[in-house]
Amino acid sequence: MRKVCYILTILFCFSASSVMTAQNGLKQQNVSSFVEYGASVHTGDNTPLWQVSNQHGLSSIDNNTYFRGGAFYTDTIRQWRLEGGLDMAVAAGLTSTFVLQQAYADIRYKWIGLLIGSKEINSPLLNRELSSGGLLWSGNARPIPQVWIGLPEYVQILPRLALKAEISYGWFTDNKYQEEKVGEDFWYTKSIKYHHKSGFLRIGVPQGKWQLDLGMSLDVQFGGYKSAGIDAGDLGNSWKDYFKVFIPTHGDDSSPEGEQIAYQGNFMGSEHIRMTYRHNDFSISAYMENYYDDFSGMGKLNGFDGLWGVEYKSNHKQAISGFVLEYYQTTNQSGPMHGLDFSEVKKTGGADDYYNNDWYPGWVHWGMSMANPLIASPIYNKDGDMTFKYNRVRAMHLGWSGDISSEWTYLAKLSYNKTWGTPFKPIPDILENFSTFASIIYTPRKWKGWRFNASIAFDTGEIYGDNLGCQLKVRKIF
Repeated sequence: MRKVCYILTILFCFSASSVMTAQNGLKQQNVSSFVEYGASVHTGDNTPLWQVSNQHGLSSIDNNTYFRGGAFYTDTIRQWRLEGGLDMAVAAGLTSTFVLQQAYADIRYKWIGLLIGSKEINSPLLNRELSSGGLLWSGNARPIPQVWIGLPEYVQILPRLALKAEISYGWFTDNKYQEEKVGEDFWYTKSIKYHHKSGFLRIGVPQGKWQLDLGMSLDVQFGGYKSAGIDAGDLGNSWKDYFKVFIPTHGDDSSPEGEQIAYQGNFMGSEHIRMTYRHNDFSISAYMENYYDDFSGMGKLNGFDGLWGVEYKSNHKQAISGFVLEYYQTTNQSGPMHGLDFSEVKKTGGADDYYNNDWYPGWVHWGMSMANPLIASPIYNKDGDMTFKYNRVRAMHLGWSGDISSEWTYLAKLSYNKTWGTPFKPIPDILENFSTFASIIYTPRKWKGWRFNASIAFDTGEIYGDNLGCQLKVRKIF
């Protein structure tokens, strides 16, 4: 309790000083700050799915409460744009008592940008509030501190063609969490490194009636030290390993066993396509995101696997101002297992075991999947296994939002998913789950800067358990 009170004092002083700075030292519009209180309580096995998911890891499957404060600076000097942020929380019931959620400097000159630090990042091309989440990155886990450089916004290179691209290196921060949570029959990898690169094209006149977005992302976990198992130890932490993952190459004699015949590190990627039609009163989009572990998935030999969706967005405030309908499948995984080297059957891929890897716990940070949360995160595993147990799923998801009045809005979600386990560990019975979520947001005009958010949600089924939860968030922006 003494430690909690000490951190709360720091957060209070930090927020207060941010307000004083905004009022007395710098232009009011350059500095903003906030404080937020949140709490979740539930009955059943876990906090309901949509009260945990896509909240950048600042959530928990257990009953929890937190106090959060942050300050952000933004300024423009000629052709330079400067941003910085510091966002911290102290909590009970989360994976750690003190959370450094965001701490970053974002510097942009004309069309190029440099980001250093930890910043909340959402799925590209998807609705942040209504979608179930991207297949490589969904904002479901805590941010990864990284050094990022690229074109953060689309740059028009031709009248009907725009481009954006980015590359980054980062470092996972969940060593202590893994060490404490791993079961005695399992293993973990500490000090994992992260590499990301992506590129997107936009075809069409800016803000024209028709627009096509095409893109590809490639991420990798590399380096680190495996805690147990055959050939456990250094997985490649020298400077040359940073270059190896920049241009994927086959592992050499120094690479971990198994990586010598594949690409060193846990590579995965996604391909994006989104077509949008804009009307004066609304816009409607159709999109698909394809996940791949190797060339078989990249070449769409994984059948109907992927996230398929449509989105409607109104340009006016109304009862239903937006909705998203999505179908998500990961059951094919490029077919059955690879043919053996000495067999007559040769395949370019198969049994991809999405998000799992022999040398890394999985595509996860602080127990939460960094991808779509409709595949249950390892944080739900009660036996200390750090891998994904149910990565073969089919799911339907619906999200919609609207305006009740000028001060009241709402958001709702319905999801149904079922799983067959993994390609290597199928389960005897198909597990099913149904999840709902309803949230009311109140932004009173007479209390400037205040925002109240109350939600209720429940799950029923064998994946997340039978759960009923209530969640409250109160935020004041200065």
